[in-house]
Amino acid sequence: MSGLKILGAGYSVPDKVLTNQDLEHMVDTNDEWIVTRTGIRERRIAEKENTSVLGFRAAQWAMQDAGITKEQIGAIIVATSTPDDFQPSTACRIHQLMEFDQNQAVMAFDINVACTGFPYALAIANGLLATAMPDRHILVIGAEVMSKFVDYTDRNTCVLFGDGAGAVVVCRDTEREFYSYLSAKGDDEAFRIPGAPFAGQEEPSLIRMDGRSIFKFAVSTIPVCVGNVLEQAGLSTHDISYIVTHQANQRIITAAAKKMDLPIEKFFMNIEKYGNTSAASIPIALTEMKRQGLLRRGDRLVMVGFGSGLTLGAVLLEW
Repeated sequence: MSGLKILGAGYSVPDKVLTNQDLEHMVDTNDEWIVTRTGIRERRIAEKENTSVLGFRAAQWAMQDAGITKEQIGAIIVATSTPDDFQPSTACRIHQLMEFDQNQAVMAFDINVACTGFPYALAIANGLLATAMPDRHILVIGAEVMSKFVDYTDRNTCVLFGDGAGAVVVCRDTEREFYSYLSAKGDDEAFRIPGAPFAGQEEPSLIRMDGRSIFKFAVSTIPVCVGNVLEQAGLSTHDISYIVTHQANQRIITAAAKKMDLPIEKFFMNIEKYGNTSAASIPIALTEMKRQGLLRRGDRLVMVGFGSGLTLGAVLLEW
């Protein structure tokens, strides 16, 4: 059986904190309205750090936590929808910041699966470890600077998003379980960030979101994803220590827990501090769980992502 082990985890967030009270001076909103509808109280906003810098810092922490050196890395996979540039990839920028020996072969590439990026990236890493590099370690990073695309005149979206990066170091471990369920549903209206316009056209690259559609999709998606990986593993929700979902909205997670008839304590949440950090939210949550001593050897975790595309996915692994 193929499987992977998470050796270390780390995260990086900008120093600047944007509170709900700060947003009251920017748009027609207030703290009670935001907390009631989202569970968010503050978020981090990058002023100078781009996506690659946040990802690099998270990777450094993860490697230190794992107790490995960069000479043991065989690949860097970055899940991001907010890269520094269209080209080169953010993974290649992180590769440059890490200053590898030019004779060391290290794959580096990005994937853009929006908020579902981290489960997709873990599944790709599992495949690489089982085939191309069984004796190497892989850096799996979720990194975003969402604030580059936030419309701070739109109170329905600007209250949601924050910036940050999370990273894990993984290696092959056939003694541990790993199952994945990844899918997509073509929909370019529910959540969209327009790209570079054609000549003569003007369309600002700002987030456009149908919040109601996203809410319904997410609440229905979480049980589907969890159910699929549990079925593959022959397990039930009673066998799972935690379900770590993308941190999009507290109401989404609460509604999904109710739909699955599960206690909310089974769902780790830290959205109140960071907001929606897209592909970074799950690895940031994992790092905080590890720091808080919530994870023990043998714990089974299900990580669930959902987002633009529309995309959905989950992985089940053993800590």
